[in-house]
Amino acid sequence: MKKILIFVILIVSISCNTSSPAKEDLGYQGQSSERLVVEELLFQLKSNPEVQFRVERGWHIAVVKSEHTLYSFTPENHPAHPSYVKRSVVEKDGAIYMETSAKCGAEKDICDQLLRDFIELNHSVKEKVGVQ
Repeated sequence: MKKILIFVILIVSISCNTSSPAKEDLGYQGQSSERLVVEELLFQLKSNPEVQFRVERGWHIAVVKSEHTLYSFTPENHPAHPSYVKRSVVEKDGAIYMETSAKCGAEKDICDQLLRDFIELNHSVKEKVGVQ
């Protein structure tokens, strides 16, 4: 099962549909009261026995298989904390894409950088496997 999940994530990363970093509409919504929104979602996900959690370099990663979604919550020492990036596998017109969105509790420039980092991660995976 773990191999299948890794394969799906790899395929999704290869086929991701993300905005260009130059566009600047990076998909996060404001920063007022984001701390509560982020903390409430983290609590809800941790309370759900169907959600798998792991910690990688301080990031809390929640995998919601039923929704084909991966949440990445920033560590406390991250400049964008409290924030999360949500990546969901979606199918459109017979192709698989990854939709990326976020809730960010920092200033706009820091939030923009958080999203750019995830976009760059998607692009680097595509380059590693030789897909344009």
